[in-house]
Amino acid sequence: MERTEPVTLKALIVDDEKSVRLALLEIIQRECPEVQVVGEAGSIPEAVREIHARKPDLLFLDIEMPGYTGLQILEFFNPQEITFDVIFVTAYNEYALQAFKISAFDYLLKPVDPQELRSSLQRYLQRGSRAHLSERLRMVKDNLLDGEVRQLAISMQSGIEFVNINEIVMLEASGIYTVLKLTNGNKLVSSKPLGEFEEILKPARGFYRTHRSYIVNMSQVRRLSSQEGDIVVLKDGTEVSLSRYRKREFEDAIKAFRI
Repeated sequence: MERTEPVTLKALIVDDEKSVRLALLEIIQRECPEVQVVGEAGSIPEAVREIHARKPDLLFLDIEMPGYTGLQILEFFNPQEITFDVIFVTAYNEYALQAFKISAFDYLLKPVDPQELRSSLQRYLQRGSRAHLSERLRMVKDNLLDGEVRQLAISMQSGIEFVNINEIVMLEASGIYTVLKLTNGNKLVSSKPLGEFEEILKPARGFYRTHRSYIVNMSQVRRLSSQEGDIVVLKDGTEVSLSRYRKREFEDAIKAFRI
């Protein structure tokens, strides 16, 4: 059944800069009729009061603020009170943005681009889940501290699933989606394209894009077969193509995993 009216999301803007809050409010009012901004806050304590009073569905949340950072927002709530999700609005560098991607958070770079705002809201609506917010924020903090990727939050249409990266056998492009095959035989379909996973997994190392359609966990590689073209054979018997343009790099990469 088609909707006759746009979905209304209640949103709260949290940023210590008044000019940023006003600019974002103007863009939302002009470009996003499905979003109702119910309030704004210039600090985390003020945001906590507004959340209790306004019950927003979504926070547009800055990280760097005086007193408390945006990553500390949940320290002021009991688990049952967390009925909102977060889109970060930030001037952070690329290293920090990786932490957001790994943890399945959307973010908007300052100054906010209207098209990016619409795309971010569309992803939020499609996912329709605010589950695991505490765990995702923990992942952001961990990755900002040591930069080591141990776990991914996988965005799917049904919600978010957490996966240890050593449980991933391979990733395969499926149109605009990505299929992750796990060591237990399960498969997850993520709403992110394969190219985004390639960027996310770079800090983890041990993952290699053998072909435009495949990324493999090098620890899951059994052998390279060249009988009928170059084929990478995984430990579970799966065979994936190796692009001839990537063969030399792959052979260099696999040396690190030889005994």
